[in-house]
Amino acid sequence: MGIEPPPSASSRAPLASLGHTAALIAVMLAVAITGTLLARAGVPEAASAARVSSSANRIWGQYLPLLLVNGLLVLYVARLFRPRNVLPELVGRRWREPADALVDLLYAALALALIIAIEVLSRPLAAGRNAAVSALLPSTEAERLTWLLVASGVGFCEEVVYRGYLQLQLSAFTRSAPLGLVFQAVLFALAHLEQGAGAALRIGVYGLILGALARSRGSLLPGIVCHIGVDLASGLLR
Repeated sequence: MGIEPPPSASSRAPLASLGHTAALIAVMLAVAITGTLLARAGVPEAASAARVSSSANRIWGQYLPLLLVNGLLVLYVARLFRPRNVLPELVGRRWREPADALVDLLYAALALALIIAIEVLSRPLAAGRNAAVSALLPSTEAERLTWLLVASGVGFCEEVVYRGYLQLQLSAFTRSAPLGLVFQAVLFALAHLEQGAGAALRIGVYGLILGALARSRGSLLPGIVCHIGVDLASGLLR
């Protein structure tokens, strides 16, 4: 296929200033802390269920805002406060021939199998599904159809933000590809801390897996496919 190994992340110049990255991380940490404090405050499950009792409420009140927020994050990392769009550089190598796609899809399937195995093996240790997560998952046909869009959009956006932008930026600023990989996984875990410490730890491990996949393939495409597969499975096969 003639695919060259990706250049060292630590040797690449950052695609944005330190301030641009610091502002994003500050917002992420503020949202994570706020969400965790609200979760610990203990919103009654009955009230939470009442707010999402109708499919229309769930779709318009949860799914579409989730897509909007993730889309705005991609807009920020790829275009805002910069002279040009860097989304193609964040995504990395594209498929030029069918063999490229097949190899990346194989890697995506292996990563997906590993993540699902971790989920299954860790299930007996979990204290139960977080109420906020349960309230988000689809339960009607309309919600399941919308979930296809949610899983695809969130899977793409989170890979661009975490494995694309943050991994590249943090690797460049620390001059260490391993540190960049670890730091983006830590931020990925913190962003899901409202789901509980155990869930956040697992999600951090998934961030390491997806970060290593992006690094080894020089592309976000296999990670995007894997991430979408994980989100589809969590919503449609629960």
